[in-house]
Amino acid sequence: MANFLRKFLALGATLTLLMGQTLVAFAADITAPSDVEGLEAFPGDEEVTLSWDAATDDTDVTGYFIYTGLNSVSEDGGSYSLGSTDAGDVLSYTMDTLTNGVTYYFAITAYDAEGNESEFYSLEAEATPQESETGDFTEPTVSDAEAITGTLVEVSFSEDVVLPEENPEAAFSIEASDGETLEVLDAYLSDDDNSVVFVVTDDQTAGAEYILTAGIDIEDEAGNPIVSGTSDTAIFTGSSLDEPAEDVGDEEEPTEDVDFMLDEIEATSETEITVTFTQEVSVAEAGSFQIQLEDDAEQEVEVSLVEIDEDDASIVYITTDEEMEPGEDYVLTLDEAVLNMDGDSIVEDERSMDFTAATLEIADLIAPEDITNLLAEALNETTAELNWTASIDTAGDLAHYLIYKSGDAGVTYSAALEVAESLTSFNYDGLTPGATYTFKVTAMDENGNESEGVLTTVTLPETGPGMVALAGLSLLGAGVARRKFKKNDLE
Repeated sequence: MANFLRKFLALGATLTLLMGQTLVAFAADITAPSDVEGLEAFPGDEEVTLSWDAATDDTDVTGYFIYTGLNSVSEDGGSYSLGSTDAGDVLSYTMDTLTNGVTYYFAITAYDAEGNESEFYSLEAEATPQESETGDFTEPTVSDAEAITGTLVEVSFSEDVVLPEENPEAAFSIEASDGETLEVLDAYLSDDDNSVVFVVTDDQTAGAEYILTAGIDIEDEAGNPIVSGTSDTAIFTGSSLDEPAEDVGDEEEPTEDVDFMLDEIEATSETEITVTFTQEVSVAEAGSFQIQLEDDAEQEVEVSLVEIDEDDASIVYITTDEEMEPGEDYVLTLDEAVLNMDGDSIVEDERSMDFTAATLEIADLIAPEDITNLLAEALNETTAELNWTASIDTAGDLAHYLIYKSGDAGVTYSAALEVAESLTSFNYDGLTPGATYTFKVTAMDENGNESEGVLTTVTLPETGPGMVALAGLSLLGAGVARRKFKKNDLE
């Protein structure tokens, strides 16, 4: 009898029983917690930390659902594409395994022990995770300044800095101890170290003491500007030297004229080689290149495509019609039709070079990374919709996804369905009304390596449209999938 009563109470019913001469009434808790206020989102490296104010309830708030999506939900009945996460009874939570550079949208609801959930979403918060390093949130400071010559000062910063694109000299000011201003003529970054800036000045007074101040237009690579105060200044002594002791500028040394010839050949695959010339190439056609086996010139590999690198015209990419023998030595020969920017050809006795064909790579034995954020939603009595975040595919060889279905809580699975690697959703139909299914989605690469997979479950309704059911095995909670916003929440 006790179990029977608890089932009715859980459904929010009121049950009256006549027990002898006593009338006993049982009422379930049907009051939802208050809406969540004060949601804030703080981005980190592949993560976002959320914090919010405590909600209230007529009994007790048991926990909070975090709704996450890639688009803002601004209409009543809208839902978040990445579903909900059960954060538990906390007031802050870090959403990890996110993608840097992608903007995520969040909203919070509270729930109590009976499963009653806040009627409305909290005000929405958004954040974009970014790759971060130590110092990304710390402003740069001036570490030291030293006069290299009578007109050049080397300024060292605590980290790499970025100068204003226009008038970088205006970012610095120099004043002598007697109050006289020393004019700054130019400023530029060191070629070798972006934490060092060279400041060109008017003639300094040898032995005089100067104070250099760096302005707020100077930023670190994360965009943090220098803060005015004591950390933006440095003292140096004026010099009388005419030339620096060593090369400190970004001026390029004069280069000697180099003849136009072949410089290097690298076989990058069984059908591709990269050819580097000593000068930039203006004309290169497939018919101008010949590839022959070094030990047998009659075995020729036909060139089908030649491309000049868009960023560095001294590099040419060659593709062959057939595969070259791995590890074998070949000879590349070109004719007079290959020209440099001046229209000159390579001299005849410099038009050939040996190279070794690429060797076969060791077979790939590593599976691609699993998908994340797998959700299952009952669309109707016989169809479940699966949604997920794509595998990060570090190796770049993802071939497709495999979807497995189980009707016995994952003990056994049916044969897998193959889904294109470009998809992040799939409608699985032909299911049994009222049944509970476990789905597993794995990632497979071009060599047949398959990931461990991610699980989620869903229970189909016997009649009518279904609600979202989220598995305890997935990363997401089991909150209600579609809620409303208060009016003007997003205005």
